[in-house]
Amino acid sequence: MSKVLTSPKGKAIFPHLTEPDIKYKVEGEYHVKLECKKAESEALIQAIGNQVALQVKAQHDLDPKKEVVKAPLPYEVIDDTVIFNFKLRASGKRKSDGKEFTQKPDLRSADMMKFPEDKQIWADSILRITFEPYAWNMPIGIGCTLRLKTVQVIDLVTGSAESNLGDLKPEHTEAPF
Repeated sequence: MSKVLTSPKGKAIFPHLTEPDIKYKVEGEYHVKLECKKAESEALIQAIGNQVALQVKAQHDLDPKKEVVKAPLPYEVIDDTVIFNFKLRASGKRKSDGKEFTQKPDLRSADMMKFPEDKQIWADSILRITFEPYAWNMPIGIGCTLRLKTVQVIDLVTGSAESNLGDLKPEHTEAPF
């Protein structure tokens, strides 16, 4: 098991944190991309690199002649920002004993109180995320997944799922232009 780490504050991109996304995975997945400042993210990038390096070493020790293939990393560096990709499987079956499980991230408010279940977390919310970097070795290569543990919502952006555009009543019957 890897060490649990905490991200710097960052801006949420496409968050699915209050309900799992089931569009591409029937078992559901909680996920969010978090845009952070590169200067504040160097330690996390190093820690992720160390986890991948351990898997590369294990593969090399197992078969020194086999070519090591690396999968895409769970982050992208763009100029002075880093976009981390965090996720957590919502349900499934454990390999160890075959029992079914469900899980979700622990959502907290800015003051670390339980996040209200009736609120939604939208894009541009400011978050801090506690996660476990999980390195793996699969046929596609050696990579790392950032498993969500706790999400602290520092500045919430939310709204309504309903559109108000249908409720607009024009004041003028003529076009203004």
